[in-house]
Amino acid sequence: MKNTILFLILFFFIAACKKTQNISTAIENKTENNTSVNNATQADADTTETETNSNTSNTDTIIEQNDSNLKSLPSIELKNMNGKTVNISELGLKGPLVISFWATWCSPCKKELNTIHEIYQDWQDETGVTLVAVSIDDSKTKNNVPIYVNGKGWEYMVLMDPNGNLKRAMGVNNIPHTFLINTNGKIVYSHNNYASGDEDHLYDEILKLVK
Repeated sequence: MKNTILFLILFFFIAACKKTQNISTAIENKTENNTSVNNATQADADTTETETNSNTSNTDTIIEQNDSNLKSLPSIELKNMNGKTVNISELGLKGPLVISFWATWCSPCKKELNTIHEIYQDWQDETGVTLVAVSIDDSKTKNNVPIYVNGKGWEYMVLMDPNGNLKRAMGVNNIPHTFLINTNGKIVYSHNNYASGDEDHLYDEILKLVK
């Protein structure tokens, strides 16, 4: 009889433990499910936010219609290869203006300007654009500028910036650095460095100004 009572007590104890374990497992599963749902919801929210930010950052604002939001060319005086003083903001040009910072020791600069030189006449005929090649050669290398320019037969307006006055005023850190200016003297496009095909993109931006 005593053994029977002990057996029943042990049976009910095991059953109670198993029921408690099942309840705990169910609670854990429910908690995990809720966590998964919350994580999925947060992931969806994060994805939506990322997509929104991505769409915002990909908005092309290079060309703006409102000139009041654009920077003007600084009033800086430079000299051309003949020693004549020219104010960069008072060139009196009627069409778009491209300003390209370069130096005789800069291979990518020369590659860009030589590439554009081959199609420059077509650009001028179609858009009236003028390219000003601003050399930042210092006193040690500035005498090489007319030698190189004349040797290549460039038809650009070439100005000298040996002290880097215009370079600093326009925030140029590395060359080549190219700017596109509209007929109101506002900077509408800026591009640093050069890779083959960049001249095509520049021309596309020029076309936006004359359409």
